[in-house]
Amino acid sequence: MFSKALFKQSMKANWVKWLCVTLPTVIMLAIVIIVLGNLGINDIRDSLSDVFTQADQESYLKENSIDSYNLYLTSVELEGTFQNMDESTLTLVYDYILTPYNQAIDEYKNANDGQEPTGETLETIRNQTIDQVKILLSLAPQLSFLTSDQQIAFLTALYTTYDQDRFTSEDESFADKSKALLKEAYLGVIYQGAYAQALEQETTTQELAAYSATLTRTMIEQAMASYTAPEGEFDAEPYKEAATTAVNQMMHDVTYKTYYDQSVVGGMTDEEAGENAELYAVTVKVLSNTAISTYELWLAELGDVEGAQEQAYTEATASITDQIPEKVSEALSELGNMDIYSLIIGSIFYRIAGLLLPMVFVIMTANGLLAGQVDSGSMAYVLSTPTKRRTVAVTQMVYLVVALFAMFALLTVTSVIAVWISGGNAFAINYGQILLYNLGAFLTMFAFAGFCYMCSAIFNRTKYSMGVGGGITIFSLVCTILGLFGSNVIPSAMRISAMNFFNYLSIITLYDITAIMTGSLSYLWKFGILLAIGIVTFIIGIFRFDKKDLPL
Repeated sequence: MFSKALFKQSMKANWVKWLCVTLPTVIMLAIVIIVLGNLGINDIRDSLSDVFTQADQESYLKENSIDSYNLYLTSVELEGTFQNMDESTLTLVYDYILTPYNQAIDEYKNANDGQEPTGETLETIRNQTIDQVKILLSLAPQLSFLTSDQQIAFLTALYTTYDQDRFTSEDESFADKSKALLKEAYLGVIYQGAYAQALEQETTTQELAAYSATLTRTMIEQAMASYTAPEGEFDAEPYKEAATTAVNQMMHDVTYKTYYDQSVVGGMTDEEAGENAELYAVTVKVLSNTAISTYELWLAELGDVEGAQEQAYTEATASITDQIPEKVSEALSELGNMDIYSLIIGSIFYRIAGLLLPMVFVIMTANGLLAGQVDSGSMAYVLSTPTKRRTVAVTQMVYLVVALFAMFALLTVTSVIAVWISGGNAFAINYGQILLYNLGAFLTMFAFAGFCYMCSAIFNRTKYSMGVGGGITIFSLVCTILGLFGSNVIPSAMRISAMNFFNYLSIITLYDITAIMTGSLSYLWKFGILLAIGIVTFIIGIFRFDKKDLPL
């Protein structure tokens, strides 16, 4: 089934071709990886990405500033609402919210020989009472703005504070205690909301979130304390300057602590960290002041127009990316997220340029191993010896596969060394990905080798073998080149979607670079198909050559 002499003869006849194909491909690959690794080719992409990240951060800070500004003014007005509550309203609040809680506590005490509920038991009573009465908050005009989560936070804070002094509606200071209790519950909502919002940022620690929430609560508490009863209806104008100053300072302090902590962790001294943090904090303070000023200017300009507040908010929080056309913004965002290394090394070199010379080798060698020898008459000499046809076919197949394997083994070693020179796993493409690139390229060429070998076994004339095997192989490469301009690796601004049709005409499409880069395992079944194509076509070639009539 295998002839060493014939294998050595094939090696001797084709080694020059192998060398002339392998060395240039290896050199090209090394140059591409090393040059790209030292050019910082992703710098422009990273700059675009930074622009969008900074724009999003800027927009977030503006939104936070204006939300805090509106919260300040709303809280001042709510303080007026609390202060203006008459005793009958406060009694109604007590009856519907505090009485069910007191009843639940009394029931527990009666069932436990007068023992006061504590710890988890008291918390359970609170939660059960909250479930019963939270719906009532939405019926109170003064508290109807609370969301479902805020209602729970409000009642939790209210009951927790009430446990410190369980007054009754008969107390002489009932009104003052009730107003203080409502205010404390509202401040609890403010704290919980600010804490949860701060934790939405990935880089925010629990400590920083608690610090931010405490500052917000303190600011709102001071805002409510600054309320003075107006002669007529509430007017927010006298409080706007104080609100702006308070919000700007809060944004400054939160930013300062954030960057101070990050700088210290990064290895800076306390003095260096302080200077770095102050620089960022002042920048954010100015940004906050600008956002609030812009918001107020838009409100003044729009006047009583319907939706004025929403439009003013949108205009004041707009970032640079919001001011350019949507399609342009999407295109720039896509460019910012594009991996140029994988585009050049993966999609252009490994799937196109890196396959070109190996294809030439496969087409010429596969044709020469069988059809070329039949056409020239040298096959008659080979078969005049005791060597059987199947032995010839198997030996020539083994040589072609071994030659391809050796070629891509050398390419793999070269690519790994080149990646190491360019920074190892710190390079945009890591060792695991580069190994999969080479495996995919080998399997693709294995499939083409099997097809060209099958054509060489079927046809007795070189022109037919080269025409069909080589023609379809080159056609696949050309389709891949054209299909590249319609594939997802090309930014949408430059992509010609109709060109993607050509990808369906080439088996190189099964060499899925994108799946390798993204970590998806979908490339496995595609690699399996390439391997199957190669095996099946080699087997067909062997059996066809063994059974066909030869013009000897």
